[in-house]
Amino acid sequence: MTAGLLVLPAGAVGAIMGPIGGNLLDKHGARNVTLAGFYLMISELAIFAIFSRNMSNIFIMLVYILYMGGMGMILGNVMTYALSRIDKKWVTQGNAILSTVQQFAGAVGTSVTSAIVAVSQNAFHSKAGMPTAIGTQHAFIFLLIVAIIIWALFFKYVKDKH
Repeated sequence: MTAGLLVLPAGAVGAIMGPIGGNLLDKHGARNVTLAGFYLMISELAIFAIFSRNMSNIFIMLVYILYMGGMGMILGNVMTYALSRIDKKWVTQGNAILSTVQQFAGAVGTSVTSAIVAVSQNAFHSKAGMPTAIGTQHAFIFLLIVAIIIWALFFKYVKDKH
């Protein structure tokens, strides 16, 4: 129950940031808003990667709220931008492809991060809980690297404001 209560506010922030991010997209363009969302996500992943072994529940909740704020600014805006770049007759198919890729990427990401935690649990046999904490830290480092790669690709290939 504690874990659910810790992530609940972040889920609400992520949901609220979707429409706010869309409004910001209309005013400032996809590149600026999405990069701001990436900066939030990357900053919070770095905090998790550095401090994950010693974070209190409240600190985890606050960092995750900021992370989900960045995620809320990115997801809908990236889909909107991508769909705006294709011919109108392909928008339905493009939406289906993006939704499918998003679900597949989520499944792969969950599997890979779970495997990272499991490998660390098996590799480090120290006091109770420490192998999981080490594995979680390794998973956050992996996610940080992936986020930086995606940010760099977005930064390189998305040049226009709208």
